[in-house]
Amino acid sequence: MDTDHITNENLMSTDFARTEKARFLQSITNSKRTKEVFLAPGVSARGVWMTDVSAMDRRSVKAQLAGRGDHRAAWWDLNCLIHRLLKPRASLEHVMYAFHTRHHAITIAKLELADDFWCTVRIIKQHGPIAGLRCAIRQLQQPKGDRHESPKK
Repeated sequence: MDTDHITNENLMSTDFARTEKARFLQSITNSKRTKEVFLAPGVSARGVWMTDVSAMDRRSVKAQLAGRGDHRAAWWDLNCLIHRLLKPRASLEHVMYAFHTRHHAITIAKLELADDFWCTVRIIKQHGPIAGLRCAIRQLQQPKGDRHESPKK
């Protein structure tokens, strides 16, 4: 790069790392096989610039109207309504914080419940229904961190 001819006019458009970029691009091998990525079944991600894919996104309004949405807006509206009924003077910031706190607590409780269920199913398959019952009782008695140990024979 010729640094003798840098002026205020061309300073911002000067590529100071041109040789490093060229060296890096030459070092990349062209033999690398690209993985085909799909946005939806049968819709390739290649060449999707300016393609409307919002109907495939479950969070979008189009997906909601088509009946494929995940009901995030309804979940927010329900939580907001309940919070406003219980605390009418709460600010929007407080409502949003409480919403996310409740949402995370419910999500974690749901994941723990599913984990407990599948642990019990696994114990029943491996050791029988009595061991599964013992596992379920132990899950209720023990704190959350120590739950998933195999029953001792």
